[in-house]
Amino acid sequence: MAGATTTSSPLRRMESVCRHLLPASPPILYQNLLGAIRLESSPVIIGGMVLDIHAKPSMQPHPGTTVPGMVKYVSGGVARNIAECICKLETRPFMISVVGNDMAGDFLLKYWRSAGLCTDVSNVFDGSGELIAGVASVGAVEKFLSPSWICQFRLHISTAPLLMLDANLSPDSLEAACKIAHESGVPVFFEPVSLAKGSRIAPIAKYITYTSPNEIELVAMANSLSPPEKYTFVKMEQSKNKAKAVEYLFEMLSPAMFFLLEKGIKFLLVTLGSNGVFVCCKESTSLMDQRKSEMMSFSTPLLQKLERCFPSNMLVDLPREGSSRTCVFHFPAVSASVVSLTGAGDCFVGGVISALCGGLGMMQSVAVGIAIAKSSVESEANIPDKFSAATIAGLL
Repeated sequence: MAGATTTSSPLRRMESVCRHLLPASPPILYQNLLGAIRLESSPVIIGGMVLDIHAKPSMQPHPGTTVPGMVKYVSGGVARNIAECICKLETRPFMISVVGNDMAGDFLLKYWRSAGLCTDVSNVFDGSGELIAGVASVGAVEKFLSPSWICQFRLHISTAPLLMLDANLSPDSLEAACKIAHESGVPVFFEPVSLAKGSRIAPIAKYITYTSPNEIELVAMANSLSPPEKYTFVKMEQSKNKAKAVEYLFEMLSPAMFFLLEKGIKFLLVTLGSNGVFVCCKESTSLMDQRKSEMMSFSTPLLQKLERCFPSNMLVDLPREGSSRTCVFHFPAVSASVVSLTGAGDCFVGGVISALCGGLGMMQSVAVGIAIAKSSVESEANIPDKFSAATIAGLL
């Protein structure tokens, strides 16, 4: 066994070098065979599957020289992370993506038996686990996840309880997917991915039901719909007074939030890091088509806890359709022992989507998302190994 490993390792490296030096072969796109065999209603996730390379120094980095530290390969990509999180919560997602035939692709496919994108993302962290720099190469998503490729999955999208799109898709592909969902009344969840790509919401804002930007992504999205740029965000200095911090964030962000609601977005879930989440909405629209949803196997303790904290009838006070009144709810973050912050936002979205598809209301679904995000920040992996629908209650 050891001899075989020694022999194959150099061969794999030579094959990898050859693939980079020799002319590229025509791309081969593979359908997600695991998903293709099932046609029952599943949330559809479209976007990138990437290989993250996490580099964490053991001392303060110094420009121009190397420092000791730890480098890890981790399965990543916004859409892939969300799909894995949803799956661990016992909701079966149907993922549409592309994958390369190389070492990174092998790594991803061995970890996650579905189609995905093979590309490297190199993240550099400070000593506390906070992301301080990132370089993402996701051009393959834009090139190969084309409108025509997405249209092959029209049946899956049109029968889904929800469609989730990450902003790694090209503008044309985003619009194509949104139009299919719109024709069938399927709600769309837009994940902005980054400051640079969040602006891709501009042509499709009218189709978006849910979106989950952080503070700077929210402002970038609003400015993309309102040239010249008129919305700004200045980060507040670190404060131990959470109430004061939340009040400051509301004053800074409310103009952009209200503007995006005017542009047609139904629900804004603005993630605020350790300060929690703003849920902002204008209309009391139907959250899900319950005929397309199947109840998750949430534990009884979780359902009881959610009902006490966030009653299922909580939404009755929201404005009815046609009202100009806007409601903003603040959810505090759950105290956590932070190991790594990467993946927390994706876990939050995965938790929200699973709960919505499981028939829970918006407020309860956000609470589930916050609980999963807590589990994520306490883990080195993008998606923690140990959590399930049955164990969420203990995280709240």
